[in-house]
Amino acid sequence: MIVFNHNVIFVDEPALHDTIMDNALTTIYIKEIETLPFTIENKSNIQWIEASLQQITYYRWESEKDTDNYFSWALEVKNMFTLVWHAEKHMIGYIKEKNFTAKNLQFWVYHTFLPLIFELEKTYRILHVGAVEVDGVPVAFSASSFGGKSTLTDYFIQQGHTMLSDDSLGIEKRDTEYYAIASYPFHRPFREAGNLGYSIQNFSTEPKLLHAIYLLEKSEALSNVNIIELHGIEKFKAFHNSAFVFFDFTKQDRFLFFSEMSKHIPVYKVTVPWDLTRLHEVYTAIVTWTKNNPIRL
Repeated sequence: MIVFNHNVIFVDEPALHDTIMDNALTTIYIKEIETLPFTIENKSNIQWIEASLQQITYYRWESEKDTDNYFSWALEVKNMFTLVWHAEKHMIGYIKEKNFTAKNLQFWVYHTFLPLIFELEKTYRILHVGAVEVDGVPVAFSASSFGGKSTLTDYFIQQGHTMLSDDSLGIEKRDTEYYAIASYPFHRPFREAGNLGYSIQNFSTEPKLLHAIYLLEKSEALSNVNIIELHGIEKFKAFHNSAFVFFDFTKQDRFLFFSEMSKHIPVYKVTVPWDLTRLHEVYTAIVTWTKNNPIRL
């Protein structure tokens, strides 16, 4: 399957095999391994955090080929598995635990681990957004938690728009241009933890210039649908708050990337009446605005 513009193959999980590949793309193999390539000295000191209703922790381990931009990382999902990124091999190894299932493996690889690796290795900057195409150009939807991002993304999909992202979108900088890198062809409109949702056929796999980011802002049910362009610190905050991860050691790089990106990609704030019967008004306003404001080069 093509995921984040890479071929991803689950070697040891026949149920997850997919014939959709592109020979021009880098391939990442997902393989079962027997032992960890690093030692956990004291498991009682591990700090667990909650994500997708599971307890998880991260590890950083040393590889002979590690450089400033080339790391080896691991993610443990308690009682499910540990995922290990072998940077020099472009491979993810996994060690099964008692609650392992192939579907859980697929969810954590696509939804969490691959975006994390691409962010940490600076392959892409990952945004926590939904994204679709409008007249062939990508637009992204950003919002606070339960701010309507998934609902609006789903509505665009139901109207026949090509999907790029249900939850995480890669951004690749090429000189002064910013390309949207589609994530994975699954959509879960109800955000069920641990479930990728249903397969999307109308999915973009070709990197395309990002048109704009629409920042969704809840408003009263009877309020108007308004779109305004953001500038200055408010625009920068929209980029910053859309980041997929917030590791402290990436803070400076993240600041510099978004500061530069804000010079080239517009951000529009959309007031969204909190009434599902008016969702078509929001949809129409965004489609019309996108068509009337071409990509800035």
